[in-house]
Amino acid sequence: MRRAGPALFAAAVLALGVAGCGDDDDDGTATTSPTQPSPAETPTTDKPATDDGPTEPEETTADENEPSQRRPSADERAAARAVRAYVAALDDRDGEAVCDLLVPGAINAVEFPKDRGDCAASLEASIGYRDPRGLPVWETARVAALPSVKLSGDDAQVVVTTVTRFADRDEPSIEDDVVYLTRSGDDWLIAKPSSTLYRAVGIAEVPPSVLAPP
Repeated sequence: MRRAGPALFAAAVLALGVAGCGDDDDDGTATTSPTQPSPAETPTTDKPATDDGPTEPEETTADENEPSQRRPSADERAAARAVRAYVAALDDRDGEAVCDLLVPGAINAVEFPKDRGDCAASLEASIGYRDPRGLPVWETARVAALPSVKLSGDDAQVVVTTVTRFADRDEPSIEDDVVYLTRSGDDWLIAKPSSTLYRAVGIAEVPPSVLAPP
């Protein structure tokens, strides 16, 4: 019997190795090396959005960045009270109260639709006047705000926001009226009739001069 040469022995060993590998695959125990997740599969560390908190910065109030408003002086408060009383007297159709708040003679510039020769009487007869031409019929007015009170020595200028209702209109009219005042002792008097008075007595075309200082 001849011995197998080195080449034949090596071939036999190689055959046994191949057979052994096939046995491992058959019993299902073969493992594969783990694959690294792709960048798209890599979990992120960001927290999911929730409804527990606001997604935008909270709003801040306007006055946080503005200087606090100063307290009005005694004269400014007195001038403001005079304007409130003036509008309230017109609303009450109280001619005498309106005239007491006016500088003597200030009413002379007004052409009343019903002139009675006297300030109080003419006002009471004319407030709410119904013009035959079908102009708006004034009914009532009230003060909504006093945006501005300015003093200059013995003079004052007050801007008053009024809400005016007319008898023949469904919606009120909201406008800013300019009222000029002058000091009289410890009080403030209306230096000239303002547009609120003109509207109250049925004068639709208010003269532009009411906006100019007296």
